[in-house]
Amino acid sequence: MSDKVSINLGSGHWKLEGWVNVDLDLDSEPQVCADLSGGLPFADGSADLMHTEDFIDQLTIEGARQFLCECHRILRPGGVLRVLTPDLAELARRYIEDAEGLVALWKTYVGVGLETGSAGEVFNLGMRFAGHTFIYDGETFTRLCQQCGFDARRQSFNQSDISELRGLDLRGPENSVSMYFDCYRLET
Repeated sequence: MSDKVSINLGSGHWKLEGWVNVDLDLDSEPQVCADLSGGLPFADGSADLMHTEDFIDQLTIEGARQFLCECHRILRPGGVLRVLTPDLAELARRYIEDAEGLVALWKTYVGVGLETGSAGEVFNLGMRFAGHTFIYDGETFTRLCQQCGFDARRQSFNQSDISELRGLDLRGPENSVSMYFDCYRLET
């Protein structure tokens, strides 16, 4: 049994065993009920690992800055925050290079009806779907992390240099346009 404290932010109904699962939705039965866009009920330097999937894109860039600073506060020095979020560059690449594939991905994995069935419609819906407020590309996300005291390292689906962070991602390249980062807390 590990003595590490691991926090899963925005767990919903997808719980991580051995982690403190946090969500605002009481119906998902989190161990901690909290609004992730505000202050989190954890002590400074109390966690080793944190994980969040498809949440940061629901915040404005300033809201994301506040969220990342809050995660930085909670993590111990050297702690790691795993972030999975939609990838603007991948969405745009698929729109330009594989419009039919982008529409097929939407129809197969999102399942929300389309008025025209075009890649342009998917691109527009993808920017706003499921509460998206700000969709990041890798450079923008990395720069924001740096401003908040993190060294953001791009990873592949379900891959990490930290064994406890491997295999956590729900959305892979075959069913999403996601990017994956391990964000190491720096001393600031």
